[in-house]
Amino acid sequence: MKQIRHVFSNSWLFPRYIGTVHMTPAMQHAAVFAQGTLVDIGCGKRQYEPIFAPAVTHYIGVDWPVTLEQATPDVVGDALFLPVSDGAADTVLSTELMEHLPDPHHFLAEVARILRPGGIFILSVPFLEPLHEEPRDYWRFTPYSLRTLLGQHGFGVRELRRRGGWGSVAVGSFVSQMLYDIANPTDAEGLRQNPPLQTALILPLCALAQYTGYLLDRVVPNSKYTLGYVIVAVRDTI
Repeated sequence: MKQIRHVFSNSWLFPRYIGTVHMTPAMQHAAVFAQGTLVDIGCGKRQYEPIFAPAVTHYIGVDWPVTLEQATPDVVGDALFLPVSDGAADTVLSTELMEHLPDPHHFLAEVARILRPGGIFILSVPFLEPLHEEPRDYWRFTPYSLRTLLGQHGFGVRELRRRGGWGSVAVGSFVSQMLYDIANPTDAEGLRQNPPLQTALILPLCALAQYTGYLLDRVVPNSKYTLGYVIVAVRDTI
């Protein structure tokens, strides 16, 4: 069953696959900058370990799991009070975490503390993405807020990459999610019932919407809309 879920979640039939399509190459590009000891804050199920592990000497996952189904960290700890020594990391990775933290400034101060001078910080955040993990979904960030926040904590942005454009947002994400929500609405507790017939009928349409949105980005490029950003920043050496 786990193998089936893995294959499903890595195909166009998965309603949120448009995010994976853009995130995976962005992470592969960012891995070129990774080095030494890497601390992955909010590592979850360690989905990016296969990408980063070959580029570093040590990969250390940090998370605060509710259950082992949600996260498999090496170190259990709070992202705002990291159980990691000062300057212990050469690279820090944090994917789709900062929007869930009530105090981004405190988080960035912790990242700066554990990262050696000249170390690399790889960060991804959403921009035009649905609410998720509610009620712990606090923020959306623009390129300008990201540069400002990082600069305030001693980071210089080396690269900032968009994850998709107008097509991926409006068609690949919004239309796909709308179709899935119509066929498979959530109950009062936010859980989906997954009715087999409706789900089987709607998933091909979700796949079509996502692939169409992906192709539209190549025909009608636009820098004002994106699913999110991946940033590579360097901690000041001073």
